[in-house]
Amino acid sequence: MSTFISGGKRNLSHFITSVEYKKLERFLRKFLEKVNLKTNVYKMIITPAQKIAINKLEKQIKNTPSLKIKKKSDGKKIIFNSIDARYTTHTFLEGGIAKSLQFQGHQVKMLICGGLLKTCPGHFEISKPKNLWYCNENCVDFSKKFYQITDLPYSTYKEYIDGKEEAHLKEKIQKIPFEECKNLVYKNVRVGYHSVTSADRYFKGGKTSPEQYERILRLELLNALISTDVAEKIIKTEKPDILVTSHGCYSTWGSFTDYFSNNGIRICVWAGGEDNTVTFDRHKSDEYYQIYLNEIRNKKSLNEKEKEELLNFLDNRAKGEKGQVSLYDFAEIKKEKLEKNFNFNKYDKTYLIFPNVPWDAALMNADVGFNDIYDWLYHTINLFQDKPNYQLIIKIHPSEVKVMESKKTVLDNLEEKFTNFSENINIIPSNTEISPYSLFPFIDVGLVYNGTVGLEMAIKGIPVIVVGNAHYGKKGFTYDILKKVDYSKILFTEINSLPDQKELASIYAYFHFIKKFITRSFIYNKNFLTIEWNINSLKDLTEGHDKNLDHICNYIVNNGVFQNW
Repeated sequence: MSTFISGGKRNLSHFITSVEYKKLERFLRKFLEKVNLKTNVYKMIITPAQKIAINKLEKQIKNTPSLKIKKKSDGKKIIFNSIDARYTTHTFLEGGIAKSLQFQGHQVKMLICGGLLKTCPGHFEISKPKNLWYCNENCVDFSKKFYQITDLPYSTYKEYIDGKEEAHLKEKIQKIPFEECKNLVYKNVRVGYHSVTSADRYFKGGKTSPEQYERILRLELLNALISTDVAEKIIKTEKPDILVTSHGCYSTWGSFTDYFSNNGIRICVWAGGEDNTVTFDRHKSDEYYQIYLNEIRNKKSLNEKEKEELLNFLDNRAKGEKGQVSLYDFAEIKKEKLEKNFNFNKYDKTYLIFPNVPWDAALMNADVGFNDIYDWLYHTINLFQDKPNYQLIIKIHPSEVKVMESKKTVLDNLEEKFTNFSENINIIPSNTEISPYSLFPFIDVGLVYNGTVGLEMAIKGIPVIVVGNAHYGKKGFTYDILKKVDYSKILFTEINSLPDQKELASIYAYFHFIKKFITRSFIYNKNFLTIEWNINSLKDLTEGHDKNLDHICNYIVNNGVFQNW
């Protein structure tokens, strides 16, 4: 079937949900990281794609009839802190939303790094040093062309921080003792905390020298101070009502966002989801769920249509046909083989524990009863070493090898920490073909820090112990642990499914997987070489032409509950 459809719009069935294209992209990126001509090869691939995207934009604008921007007496001033405005779906998403808001009469401004930040927030990792991926031209030049063509006002960080101010910030950072850098608070913003999360992400869990870590941390700290100062000046000069941003964490987005939040300005933090979708303000998920459950659906159980919708989603996810799970290359393992490998009948109970990727931002503010994920994992292993009648299966996150590519994995750390494991402890490494879903029928208890797999187990009726701050925790269908001592006490007691566990978990799962994410129908993205707006002309971005885009804009401007659609 042809990928392209006549006219400006594309067939929505060809979105980036294609597993083959995701795997192709992953293969190409890995290949380019291994060859010597990394930057030049990437430039050869991306430059034509950028030109195609710009040409497409120009055609869409040419097709646009004369449109009047509404005059709105109560229009909002909205800042989009794009920073990372490379040739990616991020730029097209934020640009599309901004353009729609502009047509509705609101004042929008796009804010980009412009080359001032010392480390690229979107692509600065140990395997991708500065500009290795052609960031300067890909980000700075492309974003300016994009905003100029689409008539979106923009500014760069360089317009707010001059050379003298930058030099002053550098000098300030060099005078701060290293240990104080980690906890530094600047203008009421936790810049030290955000810089540590960025540095940890850079090294991806790998070992490094103290000198190298300090160098990267101080670079990230400079980013954080610059971002905070830019945020301060933006508020003074633009007097914005709303900030729209991705992430809301790390040295750049996090510091900027916190400064706005501390000054009482509405924050809208977006995140991409599966199947070309987007969600907003995951940090408000619990608040929104309570409103959704009690006021919007009046605590009603899922109807048959909703049950079927959720079941289809979960089935496709388990089969590897949806989202990031599609990249894990799980195979269907026969029941007999699993029984032979793990000898389930030998044990009174089998527990399945799921460690997160330790350096991922998903663990920010997740620690509750344990210091961190390793404290929990090591403590659990020590408890099971003395319980030969209980089996513990440790399922290392597949993303550590297959997607995020940790430089030092959880398995590496376990092998360093323990010289041997008792017979009742089995470890499934990251690169296995064994799917966690194939193990569900054999599991008596699931153990998670805050991973979403805990929600999926709860839906199946498996008792789940949650030890971290999970978005689905404290909803009545999980055992939520607040202290390490409580974890030790409950672990080997009689743990059964909670009352109404499946029903409560299903309602929340419907909220989380279905209602929380809205299709970005105005974006076409089959792979990283074909990213564009899925429109015939800019008129398709105006109010009344795309109900999903209308809902997103309405939420940004008027607040409310994003999941109420």
